[in-house]
Amino acid sequence: MRGARWGKAWGVGLLGAMLGSCAPYPGDDVLVSIFDWRYQPTHIRVKPGQTVRMLNLDTQPHSATSASEPGRFVPGESDGISFDTGAFLGEERAFTIPVDAVPGSFVPFFCTVHRDFQHGVGRLVVTE
Repeated sequence: MRGARWGKAWGVGLLGAMLGSCAPYPGDDVLVSIFDWRYQPTHIRVKPGQTVRMLNLDTQPHSATSASEPGRFVPGESDGISFDTGAFLGEERAFTIPVDAVPGSFVPFFCTVHRDFQHGVGRLVVTE
């Protein structure tokens, strides 16, 4: 039990150190970390043409995959936008929102490795 708490505290400290010491990504990319089985933040706002970077700091592989519709764990396109990082661990994956994405577009996303509401679901909204 004590080891699990130490591991989680160490991971949170590492996340803070990594994010606190990093300069902003070129082009104002959006950074989403995966830690403690969750996307952080879970709700992201992006502009057309913007890149989303997913950093997996967890102890398990995860993915970020667009869902065909909210509440279903089926990969697909939503409002003309689709992406799939594939499963990854201990690294970063990225995808870019199409430049012709319509502001107001809503894209639910999930982890194809776990496919449940407890572990990794989020939403992406395209803004102007």
